Amino acid sequence: MNVLGIDGGASSTKWVVMNDKGICVAEGQSDPLTGHLLEMKTRSQAFDALEKIVRQATHYDPAAVVAGVSGLDAGSVEAEQVHVYLQGTLRMAYTQVEVYNDMDLNYRANFAPGAGIVVYAGTGSVAYHIAQNGSVVRAGGHGYLIGDEGGGFWIGKTALRQVVRWRDEGSDDLQRPLARLLYEQIGGSDWSGVRAYVYGGGRQAVAALAPSVGQAALAGDEAAKTILLEAGLELASLAQTLLRRLGQLPVVLCGGALRISPLIQQSAQSQVEMTLSSASSAETAARMALEGVRG
Repeated sequence: MNVLGIDGGASSTKWVVMNDKGICVAEGQSDPLTGHLLEMKTRSQAFDALEKIVRQATHYDPAAVVAGVSGLDAGSVEAEQVHVYLQGTLRMAYTQVEVYNDMDLNYRANFAPGAGIVVYAGTGSVAYHIAQNGSVVRAGGHGYLIGDEGGGFWIGKTALRQVVRWRDEGSDDLQRPLARLLYEQIGGSDWSGVRAYVYGGGRQAVAALAPSVGQAALAGDEAAKTILLEAGLELASLAQTLLRRLGQLPVVLCGGALRISPLIQQSAQSQVEMTLSSASSAETAARMALEGVRG
């Protein structure tokens, strides 16, 4: 007997197939998967990503599936849509499928309910706590239009804003590592190309610039270093918000944005005591599915 765990994020989706002994027998990565299903384009992309995962996972005949999806809350209309899709395509009973917010999985990968705070920095950012009664207390996670400070999109946007400001001021921005690396990734420095890259590619395209900020910092670019240090301070601020509400609890820092540069982690840890975690949410989802099958 096998089960399937899915961790859907704004940059990529990871999945794991686990057997009844708790051993991972297959894993993979697919396209981004978010719960923002209000727009037709985003909805189509989300179900395309699920279709790719299902196509690969069906070879292992999973008996149950637990999915965590970024920007989606358990019990919402969007969660029900994902639930029904997985149930139908995997030919499962309704009770064999569970759909959560991806942070529910992330939290359970690191803490038992009530035991701590998770600060996550991926494409977006959030501080998250699940109480012993199952209720959620959070700070941040408000999406890229009004928040997500310290996450990958915010880093890419802040860096790009600095670069176009240099260009507007008439400075020789190509002498700066940050500008050179961003323009290289975008494919040119003219405004029409930058505009097409940003507004044609949207959130994912801007977040994809974040690793170049880390490279620029390594090359000694002071503006890039400042952005990364500020990202760490923003993540620490999220933790401090929940610590003030909940009292002293252990704090875990995790997420793909931390791979951009060690400066982010160092800056965050200079303000708040945090432990770095690389626990797998996809594996946690699979273990939850296995526990559900076992009863």
